[in-house]
Amino acid sequence: MARRRARVEVIGIDRLRRRLAEVLPQLKEAAQTTVREAGEAMERDVSRSVRIDSGNLKRSVKATYEKDGLQTSVGWRDQDDLYAVFHERGTRRTPANPTLIPALEREGSELVARLRAEVRRELR
Repeated sequence: MARRRARVEVIGIDRLRRRLAEVLPQLKEAAQTTVREAGEAMERDVSRSVRIDSGNLKRSVKATYEKDGLQTSVGWRDQDDLYAVFHERGTRRTPANPTLIPALEREGSELVARLRAEVRRELR
């Protein structure tokens, strides 16, 4: 039995490539803005939810950005904030008060929705 072959030609592929090259910087900027908004929202969420004794953990939670602004990390960075892990996970005497993972879970779905909206807006 003979094999049949099909050939597909995409008309306007050069124009599509040019349009994608034009829109990629805008999409990257939209993604960076969305990631920054998500980092700031998680920072506020953790700050509101953390257990307060001296107020240090509330004040020192920070969002940092890497990979050209396309990745965020929220948490405590100072050596003085090492006790945050005891608040997050709990100890024998202190019940756990997780704030980082719940903030990420709340913001995760919002991040996807905002990013989708930004991409759609840029592609119009």
